[in-house]
Amino acid sequence: MSIWPGRRPKLPTYVRTWLAPDERVLTFATTAYGDLVLASPRGLWMADHSSARPGASPDEPSGQLISWESIVTARWAGDVLTVTAAEEVAPQIMKRLPTISLPLPEPADLPRVVRQRVDRSVAASHRRAISPTATVLLVGRRVSGRDGLLWYAVFDRDSDADDPQARELATAMLQAASATMSPSRPDSD
Repeated sequence: MSIWPGRRPKLPTYVRTWLAPDERVLTFATTAYGDLVLASPRGLWMADHSSARPGASPDEPSGQLISWESIVTARWAGDVLTVTAAEEVAPQIMKRLPTISLPLPEPADLPRVVRQRVDRSVAASHRRAISPTATVLLVGRRVSGRDGLLWYAVFDRDSDADDPQARELATAMLQAASATMSPSRPDSD
């Protein structure tokens, strides 16, 4: 990384095109393949070579953001950060995306920051059975810049998320969970 002990290299200038004007970099690391991975208040940014920015060289990839509230699990083992995110497939129903493994030979404090940000975003988490064979994780997440919690269900088996009856049951469970976690409001007459 740097020939001077204790000094971190500068971020490439193209990273500014990934971030919002007021967004800052919390920490970053480079994968074993030379791709940049960074944490910001919004989420985890990674180089995305599948979509090049207009006029950019191949050495300047676009950035792909995984928001903190979309990350279901983040694990650090050996020198690999493994992240599993989810995407919404129906209102409040999420399916896991393929796991991303990021080999980080010099991780700096990226794994710690990722773990803290993911943990801090979770306000409530409950696993519930929908049927004898189907279970769902009900999650209430804090989202930066948003009041209240974002509630969603992640099925343990993705195929269960395609079942309309399972979705309906999960949605009812979410409504009950969010009602118990919401601050009480005075009755209006």
